[in-house]
Amino acid sequence: MSIVFISLFSACDSEDNSIYTPEKVIESTDPISIYFRENFLTPYGTAVRWKWDDNLVDDTKRVTPPLRDVCIPMGDFIKKFWIEPFTMTEPGEKFMLDHFPPELVFIGSKMYNSDGESVTLGYADAGVRITFTQVNEYDLTNSQWMFMQLRTAEHEFGHIIHQRHNLPDGFKEVSPENYKSNNWLNLAGDVQASSPKISREAITLGMVSNYGTSSENEDFCEILSLYITSTEAEFNERYITHEHEAPYAKVDADGNPVLDADGNPVMLDPNEDAAEINEGRDIIAVKLKMVKDYYMNKFEIDLDQVRDEIMKRISEINK
Repeated sequence: MSIVFISLFSACDSEDNSIYTPEKVIESTDPISIYFRENFLTPYGTAVRWKWDDNLVDDTKRVTPPLRDVCIPMGDFIKKFWIEPFTMTEPGEKFMLDHFPPELVFIGSKMYNSDGESVTLGYADAGVRITFTQVNEYDLTNSQWMFMQLRTAEHEFGHIIHQRHNLPDGFKEVSPENYKSNNWLNLAGDVQASSPKISREAITLGMVSNYGTSSENEDFCEILSLYITSTEAEFNERYITHEHEAPYAKVDADGNPVLDADGNPVMLDPNEDAAEINEGRDIIAVKLKMVKDYYMNKFEIDLDQVRDEIMKRISEINK
């Protein structure tokens, strides 16, 4: 027994003093991996998942992997139109270094939801991962694709911000009775054909899109994403400026009154819901100010400056 005990003690003592040598990780030499390592992992600590991985997609979804040829162009798109407009200033650079998601996932195709109608354009997971869909359709000459991807990025990034810092103070109290949960799918009367779906009913409720009516969090992210991916004139015309609530004179392209055969001004009738939609615009204006003040006071980010840079870069694409 003494011999056995001495042998066991010696064996344990030998193991305790052993030196662990970690397995050496060999970095990929694939040009795509090198690109994402240099442009995302090194500066932002962001891993870009461009190779197919079943664990990154809900197994109830049917999707297509991204094509190799679009991965680097998609990375350039994200840098030019999402990251760089924020990093023009020192506070903006710090903001992106502190908040840019640790993981981006590329999906090649659309991702349909269980209702069979709506499509998931992208999503954020617990503030650490943003997934892009329809990457294989990459085309900067297709404005609908480009705005969809950019608004997806800004929307999901908005989720990361409010998950870490909460919504702006008072945001939830502006129009709590107007949220529709999943009934947002039933809102009718789209005023634009492209994504996101925007109806007069949604604007009447004080939201910038149909999806924004689903919850306070989605409302916040929709205001943010649509505001910085629209020109000031476009956003104001749709969401801020009141329309006529009484009969008004028709004008031509130069703003001059249009006259009938007798020389009298041609009068137009207002929309039946003009008063209600103007009330909704007032609600949107209140929430927009909260969002802009939130970014300025908490992060020193001027969303007007970010918006102007994004729209400038978009306008230069086909020059």
